[in-house]
Amino acid sequence: MQMTMQDQQSNQQTARPQSSTRASQNGSSRIAHVDDDPDIRDTVKRILTANGYVVDSYQTMSDFLASLWENATPPDLAILDVMVETMDAGLDAYVEIRKRFPHLHMVFMTSLGEEIRPYFTNLSDEWILIIEKPVNPESFLSIVHSRLERPESS
Repeated sequence: MQMTMQDQQSNQQTARPQSSTRASQNGSSRIAHVDDDPDIRDTVKRILTANGYVVDSYQTMSDFLASLWENATPPDLAILDVMVETMDAGLDAYVEIRKRFPHLHMVFMTSLGEEIRPYFTNLSDEWILIIEKPVNPESFLSIVHSRLERPESS
């Protein structure tokens, strides 16, 4: 289900993000989001923070990976764009992250939809979750909540 730009703007105007500090004190999940499109980063951050999540946004996969390697505590969930920086940066990052952080929940957000599924053959026993852009806020939140409620990946 796709939202029109007017629907997205209307939703953004009604969403009132909570401060990251307050959300952290409430024990909310920390989510990393990587996307090279500033409008998508902003929309995702607004949706998630308005619902109590702490969001770290990254424009490049390189920035996210550097943060991940340097930080002692990984996020609870990583939302990765497939085509950020290069055609398959998200797929390559998935493989590297899975090696170092096998318990980190990850989902892909892409305009490619299910077309990317064959690239995951033999990469992971985990069911790969793909969210198609543009996102429907209710469906997106349901997916995020569901993924965070799952036991750690193995």
